[in-house]
Amino acid sequence: MANLPNTTTTTVLELQRRLLKIINEATAVGFIILEQYGETEITLVALEDLQNVRERANTYYSRFYTLLLRIAESQPFATNAMLNLLARSIEDAQATADGSEATIQEEKRNFNLP
Repeated sequence: MANLPNTTTTTVLELQRRLLKIINEATAVGFIILEQYGETEITLVALEDLQNVRERANTYYSRFYTLLLRIAESQPFATNAMLNLLARSIEDAQATADGSEATIQEEKRNFNLP
C-alpha cells in the first residue's frame, strides 16, 4: 500500500467493521418492527429512517473499500487528492456512524425493543 500510516489503515478498517454492524442492526431492527407491528404510518416512518441509516453506512463502507484499493494500487505514493478524500471520508463516516447508532437506539426505544 502506498505509504499509508498503520493508524489510518486501522481506523478505516475499524470504521468498516462498525458500519457493517450498523447495517446489520438497522436491518434487524427494521425486521422486528415490521414483524411485530406491521405496516402503519408510524412504522413506515421508522422503516424509512432505518433504510436511510443502511444506505449511508453502505455508502461509506463502499467508499472506503474503493479508496483503500486505489491507494494500494498507487505507487510509490498516493495522490494528495486521494489522501484528502480519505481523511474527509473518515471524519464524515465517524459522524455518520454516531448519528446512525443514535437513530437505531431511538427507534428501538420508540418500539420498546431490547
